[in-house]
Amino acid sequence: MRNYIDENDKKNEIRLLFKHPLYNGKVIIVVEGRSDVRLFRSVLDNEKIKFETMDGKKQLLNVMKDLIIEFPQKILAICDADHDHLMECSESIKQYSIYVTDQHDAEIMMLNSPALNSFIHEYSSFDNANVLCTSLLGNVFNAAYQIGLLRWVNCKENLNIIFKGLNFNQFIDVDKLSISVDTNLLIDELFSRSSNKSEQATKEYLRQMVSEYEAKKACKMQVCSGHDVTNIIAIVFRQRWASLELNMDQKKVESSLRVGFQKSFFNNTQLFKNISFALNNAGINLKMC
Repeated sequence: MRNYIDENDKKNEIRLLFKHPLYNGKVIIVVEGRSDVRLFRSVLDNEKIKFETMDGKKQLLNVMKDLIIEFPQKILAICDADHDHLMECSESIKQYSIYVTDQHDAEIMMLNSPALNSFIHEYSSFDNANVLCTSLLGNVFNAAYQIGLLRWVNCKENLNIIFKGLNFNQFIDVDKLSISVDTNLLIDELFSRSSNKSEQATKEYLRQMVSEYEAKKACKMQVCSGHDVTNIIAIVFRQRWASLELNMDQKKVESSLRVGFQKSFFNNTQLFKNISFALNNAGINLKMC
């Protein structure tokens, strides 16, 4: 009921905005959260673009299904792909002017750019910047992949396991760039917070399904959650060996990535091409630099 009220509140709010004279000739881009506003307003810098947030991808989809009919070419949305590319459903939501990230989410998009090296050069110890630039991301992705497989299985098999709010220190062990994930502890932690999980979600079932999904050899950029990756990077950078900033956390990592993510990086993505095409149809031409 709460989500229904929130969705209708947002739809009515946007309807009122379009009635305001200040929104004449403007296009609204709906994103999933405030951090997305901070990211996309820097790479989609245009006076004719306004941003609105909708908490949650499912709610965003429901809002856009109605508003795109009422305001064609005046509203569009950006959201994380999550598992959409893996499940081959990313194209179907374009009919509602919803465009997803090329990789799993916006954080993976930024990590797959020179923005990561900017973070490393800002915070790494003087002696180890080069090895971190060379090896950090690959090692972190290998660890995050184990968590990502569980997320993928949970999504595809509708297991209703709760991942939000995980304490990564409980199941991640780091020694310099050696990163290990204790999947038994991770599953125990997930089960302890998932009272309404599916009955078929046993440890044995999860191990079997993770093995089957791993055999698919899916792209790590699609499987891994960006928030998992940035959490693990934060743990690595809490080591004196790696970092000048021992009080590192996920928010600092992601903030640094947003600052380092330049418009030229975004211009090379399919997401930019999709957004640019949609905005061109609305009479807005994005600058390339």
